[in-house]
Amino acid sequence: MALEDATVGLVGKVLDNWLLVGITLGVMVLASYLMQMTSVLKTLPAAISKAEFTSFPLIHVENVSHNTKLFRFGLLHPRQSLELPIGKHISVLGYDENNEEVRRPYTPTTLADTLGHFDLVVKIYPQGKMSQIFDKLTIGKTLKFRGPMGRFKYEPNMKAFFGMVAGGTGITPMFQVIKAILENPHDKTKLSLIFGNITEDDILLKSELDGFQRTHPDRLEIFYILDKPPQGWTGGRGYVTPEMITERFGEPSDTNMILSCGPPPMKKALKGHLEKLGFTDDMLFEF
Repeated sequence: MALEDATVGLVGKVLDNWLLVGITLGVMVLASYLMQMTSVLKTLPAAISKAEFTSFPLIHVENVSHNTKLFRFGLLHPRQSLELPIGKHISVLGYDENNEEVRRPYTPTTLADTLGHFDLVVKIYPQGKMSQIFDKLTIGKTLKFRGPMGRFKYEPNMKAFFGMVAGGTGITPMFQVIKAILENPHDKTKLSLIFGNITEDDILLKSELDGFQRTHPDRLEIFYILDKPPQGWTGGRGYVTPEMITERFGEPSDTNMILSCGPPPMKKALKGHLEKLGFTDDMLFEF
């Protein structure tokens, strides 16, 4: 009986030792894999360059509204990110039906750390040269991109408050900044957005924006304005007014900044309103 117990004990120790060896080897293999992946990521070239255009293939398309689509482009490596600083945009190069070069600026709605792809939300205009190039693009076909571009440099908590005025597709740089601020637990910046469109169907990224507002009611306020509101509409009507600005953004302050992006007439009118209200040029940035 003693011999049997000794044998069982010995077998148990052997099994324990083999289990320990197995765990050790597993940890070593995992550590080696992680080191290799880190090395691969460090040696990956930047996904995009400001000096020259890089081609990326279209990998996904979906309708956002009746005249707007989301176009997703794949990066060259699934572990790459666009690494586009917040507030920056990219230049897109394509060729029209006459093989003539067309370039336009766009702001991705994905953040800098999104891996393997980036998204562009594009409004399709019947006579828009670049939007028609996007609309005719099929899965697997490429466009060329260059960046980062732009003068705006965002840093967490650089201002206590951002007042934002966007019109139509001008929402995309605002969306990028809003998303980055609210997803950063260390960023305490408060935000107020005035977003103008023609009809309710034209409001881009509304479900995402409303989701941000529900999740962060103490930090984000959104006021929608329509030129042609439907019956029962409870938001704003017409155009941005000085009264709306004062109510939503408060008085001019060095700790606040106003960001705007939209059609030229909107930006011109907004600048005039802000000047009359006492906002100085360094308190306004136009994308």
